[in-house]
Amino acid sequence: MVSRAGQRSREDGRHWLPSQGVDPAPLAELNAECLGLLATRAAESSPGEPAPPLLVALRDSWACLSTQAVRRLSAAPFSLFDAGFSSAPRWLELRTCGVHDQSQRVEPAYFEVAAARSITRRMLVYGWHLARSRPRAACLVFGATISAIESLAACSLTALEAAADRNADRLRPRWAHQTAFWQALLSASSVGADTRLHELLLGGIQRLAAETLAAHAP
Repeated sequence: MVSRAGQRSREDGRHWLPSQGVDPAPLAELNAECLGLLATRAAESSPGEPAPPLLVALRDSWACLSTQAVRRLSAAPFSLFDAGFSSAPRWLELRTCGVHDQSQRVEPAYFEVAAARSITRRMLVYGWHLARSRPRAACLVFGATISAIESLAACSLTALEAAADRNADRLRPRWAHQTAFWQALLSASSVGADTRLHELLLGGIQRLAAETLAAHAP
């Protein structure tokens, strides 16, 4: 039986994060902004126009993503987009050495540079606050190891600003190469299939937990 609180959460499209006292609103806002930008890009692009593989493969699904679908999907209890949190242990080192990280650049970009920097900056600041207040929840929300979250918590705001500038071009959908998974997410959110969407998002949390545990393995 679903509790009244759980029922209200399902009805208003908000899934509480895996930790008491964590406000899901900032995460939902970031997820919604990214989803909306990709939907707009897909709707305004022409067939054959260069774009990241996930947008090319699911162009119609992205283009038809409604405001209601964005609201439902943005309530995911984890970040649907990856801003490179797993690289957090290197950010302080890079700042100290005064160098830029040139490894693992991702192409093509999913977002325009200005938008990517703005979103990445806010995502890092939100992650920084969560890392300091609810580190274990932060691990699941961002799919990062505890060591990465601890490094994020140790960053200064100046270091976060620099990291956002360096890593903005890395902002991308989580599991961007798993087209079938994203097709299922977009479809479930678009038809208002709350049960199916809930199952998919729960599966996402389980996947993040498994990946984090694997990353902790020696």
